[in-house]
Amino acid sequence: MFIACVCLLSAASIKAQVNYESAYLLPTSGYEQLWITNLGNNNYKYVHVDYINDNFSLYNLNHTPYMLNIPIAISTDSSLSYQIGYITSSLFDCDSTNIEYALMSQSPDPTKKFYIYRTDGTLIFSRDSTTVPYCYGCSVGSVEINGIVNTPVGAKLFLFNSNNTWFVYGLCGVLPENITEINQSHSYVKVFPNPTSQQINFQITPPGNLEKYGLTIFNSTFQTIKTIEITEPNTQINLDSESLSSGTYFYSLQSKNKVFQTGKFILTK
Repeated sequence: MFIACVCLLSAASIKAQVNYESAYLLPTSGYEQLWITNLGNNNYKYVHVDYINDNFSLYNLNHTPYMLNIPIAISTDSSLSYQIGYITSSLFDCDSTNIEYALMSQSPDPTKKFYIYRTDGTLIFSRDSTTVPYCYGCSVGSVEINGIVNTPVGAKLFLFNSNNTWFVYGLCGVLPENITEINQSHSYVKVFPNPTSQQINFQITPPGNLEKYGLTIFNSTFQTIKTIEITEPNTQINLDSESLSSGTYFYSLQSKNKVFQTGKFILTK
């Protein structure tokens, strides 16, 4: 006879180990970022990018410095007109002793370029008026698009311009696993302070550069209060609360085909 048994583990019987390692103090401006990248051959590094001072640093997994204060060749300035990504020694250059990185604008602005630089400041590639495509949840959520893709015949780089012309390049190496293109958090909207009695601020990083996005504000009965078009890669919207009454409000970041994030904020007066 088979007897089924459902056994429950008590909290005391569950063993877990979470070890504190280090802390990186980043300002609240939103213009510094921290992530992990694979330089190639499973050589993982922490990446700390300081867009305010136009430099970045690499740290070993034990948090000791690897390369510090590497100048970003093109000024990114506080508007984040360029973002850094694809930091690797095995993708753009056949000489694996070098480390390269890409500088990309979010939109294919005719005044911007796509760049590839070595950490010593040497420019090894650029193209006018283009950028890499990226999008999370495109085509009603069915497609994730990235600018570099590995194939059986080598890695391919995709660039596109404002005329929707796409360019394909073959690269020397391969895209390392778990490399970060752009530090693109899936928390696209940050709201602060919340709750507040005065100005409410929205820090918005759109989920891609292939679609148009908008932020819609609703009242507690879901009537539309305001819709704002998002046109920049990093946008801060400051909403004056004087025209709004106390209460709970909702927001939605969406494209034509998909809602990417919703949330709420509270005004107290």
